[in-house]
Amino acid sequence: MDERILNFIKGEQLLSWAMIDEIGVYTASAFYAFDEKNFALIISSHENTKHIKLALAYPSVALNIAKENKIAFLKGIQAKADFKRANEEQEKIYFSKFSFACLDKSAKVYALDLIWVKFTDNALGFSKKLEFFRK
Repeated sequence: MDERILNFIKGEQLLSWAMIDEIGVYTASAFYAFDEKNFALIISSHENTKHIKLALAYPSVALNIAKENKIAFLKGIQAKADFKRANEEQEKIYFSKFSFACLDKSAKVYALDLIWVKFTDNALGFSKKLEFFRK
């Protein structure tokens, strides 16, 4: 993955993600930690929420991380990911970033394994996009 994409993901902590529901698309937001070794975004939520139930049923999800509201300075990623339960190492990564989260024993930790990422940084030029594909 290009260093510029990595730096952007590591510098942020809030994502919006979308999954399929009975009508079409459902969205949610989540704070995340980044598992750089496995190219995964790690989130925490309760199993009984609609977005977790949907992601467990349909694990192919899309997500967005954006920064700045002026078009000339816009930076962000659009991505596709596979949703799954986080492993122990990923749980440690998440709790090291969000230590308060371990107080909520009913929440579970999940991973969004990145499959494809498109990075937009308008400082690079409006037509310049960087992409990452998991091999």
